[in-house]
Amino acid sequence: MKKLILAAFAASTLSLPAAAAGTGTVLGPPQFQSYANRGQCESALAAERNKQRKDPTTRGAGYGNLSGSDFNRASRTTTRCENRGGQWVVVYYADGFPS
Repeated sequence: MKKLILAAFAASTLSLPAAAAGTGTVLGPPQFQSYANRGQCESALAAERNKQRKDPTTRGAGYGNLSGSDFNRASRTTTRCENRGGQWVVVYYADGFPS
């Protein structure tokens, strides 16, 4: 389960308000918290993404065999920071970002 959740930690730099972004799954501890600003959220997300890029065994199913750059590219389509309720959180979308 932890590896599946870890696969979700790739992010793009796009952010949308919760109302415009659909639902998604807010990811939390131990890797993430809620943050006071976008920069803190994206910094935490980038650190987790880089950790997974360097160690394929920490990635979820379907990501383990990708090169580091392919992993970054693929993972940026499912996870991003969003402002929800005045706090910045990491949100995962299993089927990619809503239109």
